[in-house]
Amino acid sequence: MTASRFDERQGMIPVDRAGLTARVAAAAPRDFAGFRQTGIELMLLGRFEEALDHLDRALELADADASDGLGSPGQRRISVWLNLGDVYRYQGDLGTAERLYRRAVEASRECAPAPELLSFAVQHLGKALAEQGRLDEARALLAEAQQLRIAEGDSELIESTRVALETLDQSPIPLPPAIASLLGDAPTFSVEHEGLSGGVAFVNGVYWMKRGPRAAAEHDRLIWLRGRGIRLPEIAAFDSDVLLLADAGVASLARAAVPATVGATMGALLRRLHGIPVQECPFDGRLATTLAQARRAVCEGLVDPEDFDADNQGSTPERILARLHEQRPQESDLVVTHGDFTPANVLEGAILLDVGALGVADPYRDLALAVRDLGDDFGPEAVAAFWTAYGLDSPDQRRLDYYRLLDELF
Repeated sequence: MTASRFDERQGMIPVDRAGLTARVAAAAPRDFAGFRQTGIELMLLGRFEEALDHLDRALELADADASDGLGSPGQRRISVWLNLGDVYRYQGDLGTAERLYRRAVEASRECAPAPELLSFAVQHLGKALAEQGRLDEARALLAEAQQLRIAEGDSELIESTRVALETLDQSPIPLPPAIASLLGDAPTFSVEHEGLSGGVAFVNGVYWMKRGPRAAAEHDRLIWLRGRGIRLPEIAAFDSDVLLLADAGVASLARAAVPATVGATMGALLRRLHGIPVQECPFDGRLATTLAQARRAVCEGLVDPEDFDADNQGSTPERILARLHEQRPQESDLVVTHGDFTPANVLEGAILLDVGALGVADPYRDLALAVRDLGDDFGPEAVAAFWTAYGLDSPDQRRLDYYRLLDELF
């Protein structure tokens, strides 16, 4: 591999960037080794989306002919999971990185002939947890990696783990200056809150904090939505990849008690959002984009079939993806969609949350999730009130079913 140095905040940095860029430009990978190598090199260049594409292809080829000496199919998958985890980690998506590292650790523990692979997996996971400030968990994993490496007798790897343990207290990624100055010297964080997805922390009882590429995407969309007739949370600060939103002081509609009010509020709000001129929107949520995202999630094993709706229990992510391609509808009457329009993402007062997936798409991208959750949580009265407020008399059931199926992979 091209020579590189390591920086904990930026990942692997190529020493000869120009040479590596030329090498990647000339690459024409055709097999597992080629796609993996080019994926790693793209990661070194910070071209993360391209790196993910190449590593996903390597993962698909992991079961191919293993005569190249790169290990069994199981060992190949573990190595690519670690590489994928690195890409997500270096671009700031620590949650996804942790999931991939954990899968690599679990698989490595079952792969007895490759103790070195286990030491790499354990160390990667330990360092990722350390960056999140979970130092006790990180210390236990790094100590395990050290013992594995001592048993193997590789002095360079032993030293790597020793340094990681020695600098553990310096590992948590600091908050950017604008965020740190607002939160003070000893902020309090809570991840125990209602109605919101993971990756969100409630800070000092006043702010909601997100970080990583999804936070940056949400910030861009919040800025764009300002002045377009949609009530939004106030941006308290944004720096680097950290977004701080002021708490609105009200609950989400998921906690509301009057079904008709919930349905009517959501229907009226969605009608306003869908009424924004699409030619003004720079963000894309159409099927070419979302199906590519779904394919990546399936390939990387990020979809949990146990979370499927009741009518899809027993199916697999691969089969769901195949059905989505087989049944793909024409996209017509494009609008500005939210992408995850549920009662949990609307506050009392019709304040819209979690707009990181907002983009131009078929309106049924939102309609399907809205009526699903309203029906499940509030019953037919809420659904009827929603359709009345939205202004659609005869919804297309086939498109409702399709976009509900698509959501299984997200």
